[in-house]
Amino acid sequence: MPVLDLSRSQREFIKYMTLIGFAVMFGLFSLLEPDVFPTWRNIRSILELSAPIVILAVGLTVVLVTGEFDLSFPGLVGLAAVIAVKTMSDADQPAAVAVAAALGVGLAGGIIAGVLVAFQRASSFIITLALGSIWSGVALGVTGGGLTLATVTVGYTNITFKSVFGIPLAVIYALVVALALFALLRWTIFGREAHAIGSNSDAARLAGIRLGLTRVGAFAVLGVCVGITAVILSSRSGQYSPDIATGLFIPPFVAAFFGMSVLAAGRFNVFGTVVGALFIATLQTGLIVLGSEAWVADVIVGSVLLVILFLAAQARQKA
Repeated sequence: MPVLDLSRSQREFIKYMTLIGFAVMFGLFSLLEPDVFPTWRNIRSILELSAPIVILAVGLTVVLVTGEFDLSFPGLVGLAAVIAVKTMSDADQPAAVAVAAALGVGLAGGIIAGVLVAFQRASSFIITLALGSIWSGVALGVTGGGLTLATVTVGYTNITFKSVFGIPLAVIYALVVALALFALLRWTIFGREAHAIGSNSDAARLAGIRLGLTRVGAFAVLGVCVGITAVILSSRSGQYSPDIATGLFIPPFVAAFFGMSVLAAGRFNVFGTVVGALFIATLQTGLIVLGSEAWVADVIVGSVLLVILFLAAQARQKA
């Protein structure tokens, strides 16, 4: 691949271009719709929209750091959500038990995916694609294939409807999860081992790192994030529907890969992933405010991502 001859100033621009582009985009939308876009109400809407994406994307980042992929999490979100709602509507259990059930389903699904990928050593694409179909099928079977209108407790709906100092609880959950996983990958033995496996699995194995357990741990982390997301989504709607996870497949991947270009990191990282998720949510909201068609956001996000990753790759090769 040819390498562009970049000056130092150009490399510095590429390093910060994602953050600069974020600021320019926000300023442009604010100028075009000054009465709507830069308001706290709209900013709050952007943060709420990005919360599930952030949680899933940072969980997915942990898996991607190890060099694996997971395509099953949308189906697992749906299964965890229906179990949470059914726990209250059919089993007449309180909100705390429903939350525990959703987290348990997410964790179990993550561990199953991790074990199959780590110890069978088959392609994570194929295994998780199959698991995603299984989780979706089980969820449809539990609901009878249709919309589940259920009576959930007030405590369960308050999980997302309440705010703290004007900040929605879902946003706080996303912030806590992001900070926790940032610390996990940055300052723990697990994080160092995960990065080592993703960089060179053969060298990691020779160094005594337990590849299988680390991979299972990574998928388990994503499973917990899936459970949290399922609680947030089902709490917002007060019900379960087969399409509850619609639109939550591509954005987490885009956010994670987008994050590689933040500060020209060149590798998956939690901070960059969060910036990528916020970028996507801001762009989508801005285009909606301007009255654009929904597909326009997908085209623009994909195009910007290609350009940023290309320039970041050129800068890394030059360095």
